Amino acid sequence: MIERTFQLVKGVGPWREKDIWARGFPDWAAFEKATEVVASEGIDAELKAAIVRARGASLAELAAMIPEREHWRLYPHFVEQAAFMDLEADGDEQITVGGVMDSKGVATFIRDFEGPRALSELPTRLQQSPIWVTFNGGTFDIPVLRRHFPALQPPLVHLDLRFLVRRVRLKGGLKEVEENLGLHRPPHLKGIRGFDAIRLWREWLSTRNPESLRILVEYNLYDAINLRALVDLCIARAAEQLAWDEPFRAPFERGDVLYDVSKLLLEL
Repeated sequence: MIERTFQLVKGVGPWREKDIWARGFPDWAAFEKATEVVASEGIDAELKAAIVRARGASLAELAAMIPEREHWRLYPHFVEQAAFMDLEADGDEQITVGGVMDSKGVATFIRDFEGPRALSELPTRLQQSPIWVTFNGGTFDIPVLRRHFPALQPPLVHLDLRFLVRRVRLKGGLKEVEENLGLHRPPHLKGIRGFDAIRLWREWLSTRNPESLRILVEYNLYDAINLRALVDLCIARAAEQLAWDEPFRAPFERGDVLYDVSKLLLEL
């Protein structure tokens, strides 16, 4: 997928990139073999040099070359380095629960807890992943994290799926998009929204009823876990809309991870 990307140099944006594809140069290999002028002599030379650099580039180098709006194209090549993350917060935007799924599995970090589930351990877990995937994280999760943990370093790549969802013409918030794509939640989690997450946290504080905390943590972890299947489905739609002849990539299967979630909830 990355080798179809021509937005590597100044002067090549979405429209010029589409023009390059339309001229019969769908990828880097075809462009490098071009004998005629494709964009312009100057841009062609710069682009061929950029392609050479990009072939051996690291994630950091590629992220610097490609516009941020196109960083989703990097994801399929670096998926094992991604952390899928979601936060819950009280009404004063104090983090209550943070859920993460990465190559190590699922983890929850809870305010006022000690040990490996302490909220203070969340930055350490996140810093192990150079790619963070969120839904509306640019507006909420990342600013809230930075306020709580000023020393936290931003990731090399942040994929806020709220924008990718709009790009592929899906409507609604995360829960509505999930339902439309068949990413269902257990019956006891259906209908729970952000306000309910605040209520569940306050119930836990006042009653210490473990069931309130378990539902809150489960709701939060589903927000994080479903992002992986969602990004797969969105990228497939984006590739289809761009008329890329990409092989079908089955979306992430949640089965094993949901078993881990069940074990985690029982331990709370």
